[in-house]
Amino acid sequence: MTRIPLRSVFRTTLAAVAALVVLRVTGSVVLGFRDYFPANFDSDFLRGRESYFFGPYQSAFYTHILSGPLALVFGLVLLSDRFRTWSPTAHRVLGRFQGLNVLFVVCPSGLWMAWYAATGPIAAVSFALLAIATGACTALGWRAAVCRQYGLHKRWMNRSFVLLCSAVVLRVAGGLGTVLEVESPWYDQIASWVCWTVPLAALEAKGIWRFARGRRPSRPGAVQPPVTASTQ
Repeated sequence: MTRIPLRSVFRTTLAAVAALVVLRVTGSVVLGFRDYFPANFDSDFLRGRESYFFGPYQSAFYTHILSGPLALVFGLVLLSDRFRTWSPTAHRVLGRFQGLNVLFVVCPSGLWMAWYAATGPIAAVSFALLAIATGACTALGWRAAVCRQYGLHKRWMNRSFVLLCSAVVLRVAGGLGTVLEVESPWYDQIASWVCWTVPLAALEAKGIWRFARGRRPSRPGAVQPPVTASTQ
């Protein structure tokens, strides 16, 4: 009987839990559309925005809330190795749609909305940088795919998806603040930075650790693999 490594089980479980959290939060966002069609200015997000809502902000807002959930769901599908192996063609088609959606819809609308952050300029700068970073990672990932640098493509798109998931982390942080009854005006401003910088830093740290582990010298006395034509 083949034994499954404990580390593999842990990774699979962690990935499944993370996917469920993303889907759960995305679903709650979609259910919240009832406060936006028509706009309810007594709802949490739209409270205090009536003076500037109608016009360019309205277009950016509706564009963002409709395109964002699609980017999260499609991102989960595209990250699946099984999906890519099952249908490389479907992966490419969905990947093109994802790239166009993020580059030309999610990021520009998020950048426009950033300057109207309810918690002030500190959060506004964070959300603006988040939109720019997400677009840059997506563009670099697309370029790597076109150049058939698939390993590099995967790394850039992993970064893009982690940045997209900032919306999920931010909502979880908001719920945690409500449960803990945090009333500090700094909480939301700190959360606006933490929601994307910490997950991105964790992803980069994981990549550095894997690289260092791969370059670790063999133990003294270890048997080296024979040199073949494929390894020369």
